[in-house]
Amino acid sequence: MANTSKHGPSGYIATKIYQYELQTALYMLEPWEKALFNTIMLSIVSLSVVTMYQYTPLVLGKLLPPY
Repeated sequence: MANTSKHGPSGYIATKIYQYELQTALYMLEPWEKALFNTIMLSIVSLSVVTMYQYTPLVLGKLLPPY
């Protein structure tokens, strides 16, 4: 792991953003393409979280026996 203690929290965040861009190959895209990709990913993740929040009680209610 890189030593980011010299740069503080901003260096840590910058390193994580750089790693995210490298792992998803966003570093080679134009800024508008990055924004589009990140918007789509954020939408998918947020809709998944909302769906899990809404339907988890229903699923658990069916799986767990009543008192």
